[in-house]
Amino acid sequence: MTEPLLRTDGITKRFGGFVAVDHVTTRVDEGEIVAFIGPNGAGKTTLFNLMTHMIAPTSGSVVFQGRELTHMAPHKVARLGIGRTFQDVRLFAEMTAWDNVAVFAQDLKTEKLGPGVLFPRSVLRGERAVRRRVDEVLDYLRLNDVAGVQADRLSFAQQKQVAIARCVARGAKLLLLDEPASGLDADERVEMETVVRKLVEDGVTVVLVEHNMDVVRALATRAVFLAEGRVVADDAPDRLLALPELAEIYFGAPKKDAGTDATSSPVPQEVP
Repeated sequence: MTEPLLRTDGITKRFGGFVAVDHVTTRVDEGEIVAFIGPNGAGKTTLFNLMTHMIAPTSGSVVFQGRELTHMAPHKVARLGIGRTFQDVRLFAEMTAWDNVAVFAQDLKTEKLGPGVLFPRSVLRGERAVRRRVDEVLDYLRLNDVAGVQADRLSFAQQKQVAIARCVARGAKLLLLDEPASGLDADERVEMETVVRKLVEDGVTVVLVEHNMDVVRALATRAVFLAEGRVVADDAPDRLLALPELAEIYFGAPKKDAGTDATSSPVPQEVP
């Protein structure tokens, strides 16, 4: 098998006596859309935090493009090309959509004081490049009309798109989306799915934590089912979601008896 874009090898996170992620080994190949699914408390978001090194693992490792990330600072992980969004979005509320994206589009070589003092013309060229980059990203994600709108005045769907735009502006090769469909209506979910597909078509690999099973079925090429911090199953979404034993873990649903239609899915279309 070829080297995956990202892999975790026995990654574990303990908080005192509680094991949030328990020896998880998984991989994400370039061009995939992988969904991490499972009940609340399964360790999905903690796994995201470990992949971006927002928290340090108790044991195990995370490798991205052949590089060990386990002891790397979060901002250095981001520079390597891993972007991450949050369920609660976390934009700069009093800044415009344009400025939010511009923060992530800065030329890293001109962020320190030295270059600005010693090479002002270079900095000016960098500023022009940032402006071009921000305009291109906003155009790419069809956010031009809200570029000048303060972030806390955007709709929740628009805020989520700006969060994605920041990662794109930063040059993310791997995008981790935490609950991208939560809080969206049906039309907004379709728009979000369109954005994700467009990103993947243009070379970005996507991993998402998602409770909406319609979204998982529509987007994911593969689903990884987590329960109590462990990988329980890893398969194509339709096959995985058809397993009664996983539905029982997820929802506490009873297993099918002989009189149940075996062709019907035990998983509801959407998880509250």
